[in-house]
Amino acid sequence: MKKEAYKPLFADFPEITTAAWEEKIRTDLKGADYKKKLVWKTDEGIDVNPYYRKEDLASLDYLENVGQLRMTSSAANSWVICQDIYPDSDTAEANQLIKTALKGGAQAIRIHLTNCPLPDIQTLESLLDGIPLGETEIHFEGCLNADALYDMLIGIASARGINASHLRGSLGADPLGKMIRMGIPIASMENLGKLVKKAYGTSPDFRVIEVNGALIQNAGSNLVEELAFAMTMASEYMAILTNQNIDPTIAQNTLQLSLAAGSNYFMEIAKLRGARILWAKIAEAYGVDPSNRRIRIHSTSSEWNMTLYDPYVNMLRGTTEAMSSIIGGTDMLSVLPFDYPYGKTTEFSQRIARNVQIILREEAYFDRVSDPAAGSYYIENLTDSIGEKAWGLFSEVESKGGFRKSFESGWIQARIIESREKKIGLSSSGKGSLLGTNAYPNFNEVILSTLKEKEAEAQIEDIVTPLHPFRISSLFEEVRLQTERSKKRPRVLLFKYGNPAWVTARAAFSGNFFACAGYEILDQPAFPSVEEGIEAANDSSAEVVVLCSSDDAYAGFAPSVVKALAGKAVVVIAGNPTEAIDSLKDAGINHFIHMRTNMLESLKEFNSILL
Repeated sequence: MKKEAYKPLFADFPEITTAAWEEKIRTDLKGADYKKKLVWKTDEGIDVNPYYRKEDLASLDYLENVGQLRMTSSAANSWVICQDIYPDSDTAEANQLIKTALKGGAQAIRIHLTNCPLPDIQTLESLLDGIPLGETEIHFEGCLNADALYDMLIGIASARGINASHLRGSLGADPLGKMIRMGIPIASMENLGKLVKKAYGTSPDFRVIEVNGALIQNAGSNLVEELAFAMTMASEYMAILTNQNIDPTIAQNTLQLSLAAGSNYFMEIAKLRGARILWAKIAEAYGVDPSNRRIRIHSTSSEWNMTLYDPYVNMLRGTTEAMSSIIGGTDMLSVLPFDYPYGKTTEFSQRIARNVQIILREEAYFDRVSDPAAGSYYIENLTDSIGEKAWGLFSEVESKGGFRKSFESGWIQARIIESREKKIGLSSSGKGSLLGTNAYPNFNEVILSTLKEKEAEAQIEDIVTPLHPFRISSLFEEVRLQTERSKKRPRVLLFKYGNPAWVTARAAFSGNFFACAGYEILDQPAFPSVEEGIEAANDSSAEVVVLCSSDDAYAGFAPSVVKALAGKAVVVIAGNPTEAIDSLKDAGINHFIHMRTNMLESLKEFNSILL
């Protein structure tokens, strides 16, 4: 074969300089400043450029120690497939779910004890009946007395002839998380060190403390806040343990960091990679040997962006969140079932949640490359940016005395609530899209009969302001559920007349707009005349008539429609005809819907009028 056949693949393509790229962008934008046009500012205040090049990596100091981002040695990007179980009074059913999960490919089980904070020995035996404790990772979350839980677990293992040193998993002891959720201040954490010493001496692979940063994101924080506050919690636990003469490496190895994975794909990848960098700095401060500065991370798909309506979209959310977690380098991953917001999952939804991970491993081969994001100019820069901002916030919390003092003072809650309100504002206006809820809803979906009634929570007089989890879609869901509960479904006629291009676009917008409240949408071909449209509106008995045309046409025909339908229907204009708004209002039109309308407030107003 000729030697020329071995030429480098891109040898015939000239190298393009940054200056050339910049000039091409300016040309395409006709001289406009691309930094104003194309630079995206994230919720975390990070400027994301439209492109990155190799030279953008030159200033990233953390790349010198990039090994901290990777699995130990040259291991592939392996992770543990975890299934979350939520037992209630029927422990036999929960036990069967655990067995089904393990048979279906789960490698770890995470048992949420929210409904039974301290199970008795019989309950725990029933939950774990037939489960190979020495071979399966068993994790607990939400237990209020980890000491007693560990003693019971050791007793069950001993009765089955299993050596306690073979146990793997975590107890989920989390006093700071308890304070976050319940608003109960922490009296003392002296017993935490005693439990760590006992558990590490007996079951060295069984972690004791869960640092539950997922609580932060699911309460509405941005990703920098979640990462920074989770790290301050972890640092506080390290301080408590090392002050009780526990070796810092042992203290680190008894922690498990739990983070939520939201829908911001690349930012979530960068967040997990940033967590490795920040932890290396924290572990260094506590004297952990450089070769051991690595905290175990558990990722779980976020709750705050899951929806009740069109719940199958949650499968898509869970899949992208799983992908970002794996690429970011998580050690263990839980994907929530798509019907999780309903309060009662099914065997089918749990199987799909497991299969997301199995497909990514067995068919997409996500486990074959260690730190697959390495070298990406974009993700490396995001990692640096999110790490830098999180470290700045971490330092600010430390200067205030640490997580506990900052939370007890309400400072952390105020930061998170501010971020939550920003998310709510975007969602309410429709700029923050929730597929199936405030964008492209299923027009005819009803869910009221399938919802599980929420049990009244025990009222605890909190001393510290707790952080309450929220789902951002619940704001729109309550509007649509209000329509369902009324047993009355208002009819909306799309009155299409005029320029076909405007008619089509505005009818599609209006149909989606009112379907978000569960209204019945009457969509007909464009009317050849205004009179025929009025006749159709009268025949339809529609309670809302939306005029769908171009802005310059409304002044000509809208007043006659309002006059003909007076007392019969609410007339709405799809658009923002600024030059004619005053005259249209004088004609009796008070409702205008367009891209700048606050969708949530508008739908609430229509519900108050029509239901």
